[in-house]
Amino acid sequence: MSGSATASPPAKPDLPSSDGAGLTPDAQCPYLLEISHISKGFPGVIALDDVQLRLRPGSVLALMGENGAGKSTLMKIIAGIYQPDTGEIRLRGKPISFTTPLSALQAGIAMIHQELNLMPFMSIAENIWIGREQLNGLHMVDHREMHRCTAQLLERLRIKLDPEELVGNLSIAERQMVEIAKAVSYDSDVLIMDEPTSAITETEVEHLFSIIADLRSQGKGIIYITHKMNEVFKIADEVAVFRDGTYIGLQRAESMDGDSLISMMVGRELTQLFPQREKPAGDVLLSVSDLSLKGIFQSVSFDLRAGEVLGIAGLMGSGRTNVAETLFGITPSDSGEIRFDGKTV
Repeated sequence: MSGSATASPPAKPDLPSSDGAGLTPDAQCPYLLEISHISKGFPGVIALDDVQLRLRPGSVLALMGENGAGKSTLMKIIAGIYQPDTGEIRLRGKPISFTTPLSALQAGIAMIHQELNLMPFMSIAENIWIGREQLNGLHMVDHREMHRCTAQLLERLRIKLDPEELVGNLSIAERQMVEIAKAVSYDSDVLIMDEPTSAITETEVEHLFSIIADLRSQGKGIIYITHKMNEVFKIADEVAVFRDGTYIGLQRAESMDGDSLISMMVGRELTQLFPQREKPAGDVLLSVSDLSLKGIFQSVSFDLRAGEVLGIAGLMGSGRTNVAETLFGITPSDSGEIRFDGKTV
């Protein structure tokens, strides 16, 4: 008798029978996931109105639409967070309904949220296997086995992290990779990724895309929500567009370009995406010179003129918020000068 026992991930439940019972997505039903006539309302607003969607195995389906189009609401319904008012979800050709995120996970649907759901004071291994901890012969948590399984999982995904590292010590990008590893650990057939590149560098984006390519080659279906069109045309097989809670249409990514995609999203043809606007620059209202805060940001300089809109861009954790807090007097700077309307403040 073995000295240890490994707790397997929750088994996928038996699904209700249907006309295509027992068939793979490649037989009678060519789709891994089908959404039909889904509607969802909240007090005072219709978030989704009779929408539909379908996902093929081994493909990436990009979901596009302006903020408030209903993308995230639909994904939360698929992931069991919300329940629809009307409509049907079919998984592998069989109708199914989810009352909790756990029931969706057990059926083979995992969602990677834009807001990361990790415990900062727990290790990577503990975060990945929380609720599914491996047990030894004494029915106690087998940390060595959890470490081994986590190391194998991270190696398979080419993620170079120590399973025992506390999540709180990781960068935002590294935490994103842990979320992906956690979703993959469920051996889910459908993975939903909500803005996964919003806070990672270009190098990390390429790594993510290579992981997506591997998952696609394994027959997984991936729903990818993004606002970045270059990503859509780089990794998506199909693109579905939503507008104001309604489903507009689905096309092969290779048959579209940026202009046609924008037109579907906004409902009209745009002749100029960024039209030139001639406006003379006003006087300098705010001048920042060599502003620094040790360990946070260094030598920040800019001028803001009357009539201008100045954007401060950067990844999460790059110091954008800290600069703003320094400008508003919340956090004193170590060095540098701030002048407002010609006067040092």
